[in-house]
Amino acid sequence: MKPKDEPIPTPADVTGIIMPNRWDKNGRVIEIAIYTDAEEVYGVVHNSLAHEITMNFMHKRITVQGRITERLDGNMTIAIQEFNVLEKIVDDKKKEK
Repeated sequence: MKPKDEPIPTPADVTGIIMPNRWDKNGRVIEIAIYTDAEEVYGVVHNSLAHEITMNFMHKRITVQGRITERLDGNMTIAIQEFNVLEKIVDDKKKEK
């Protein structure tokens, strides 16, 4: 049971680019994060969706839905419940040439 003063994680949508956030001593990615356009960083809580994203969508722009929690060190994490990979926007002017 949670203490009374501990906040309940907030459900939210976050859009950004999936990037490695931490590596082990052999250079393998052990943590990913979502980097937003507003320069916010959300560490991704490891679960089956986080694993799928790590294996298939690194460096892609996505929108995720999940529960956001602030850690004791002030960093934010998100436990992803759903995600959508966003299509790359094509500049129509470049396409016409």
